[in-house]
Amino acid sequence: MAAGKTAEQIMVPLNDYNTISENATVYDAIKVLKESFHRDGRAWYGHRSVIATDAKGQPTGILTLRGILQAAGLRDMEKDLDFKTESWGWYYIKRLREESRLSVRDVMQPLRLAQVRAQDGLTDVARVMLKNKVNSVSVSKNGKTIGIVRPIDVFMAVDEYFE
Repeated sequence: MAAGKTAEQIMVPLNDYNTISENATVYDAIKVLKESFHRDGRAWYGHRSVIATDAKGQPTGILTLRGILQAAGLRDMEKDLDFKTESWGWYYIKRLREESRLSVRDVMQPLRLAQVRAQDGLTDVARVMLKNKVNSVSVSKNGKTIGIVRPIDVFMAVDEYFE
């Protein structure tokens, strides 16, 4: 694919993302994500995800808009009569209420789940995305995460393959 392009050449640098503590609530993440959409004074500029960090500020995961929407979907189960009628449904709903403050860590995709090296080619990136069924792949260099590759990044570079 794309004549020699590497993950590092097509990735979005990590510092281009807003960050949030992995201990923050999903509600806090929603606010950070909304703010990121208007970065640099532009409307709808930001990414559809934020980078989660540990207590030392090191990146540990990525929380995507899809992850947030899936977390919100868990809340809808509480109102679903069909779900409540299942024998295990009441137990699950009780647990959901008890743990109503979902943290970013609960719904983020760990960066180590799907990784490529900076020098890996687009074929490798696409293979990792497909194998792990993810839309974000972290890029590492010298053991440190330096960026994220999204499907749009692969798509924008793939046209060279067909030239």
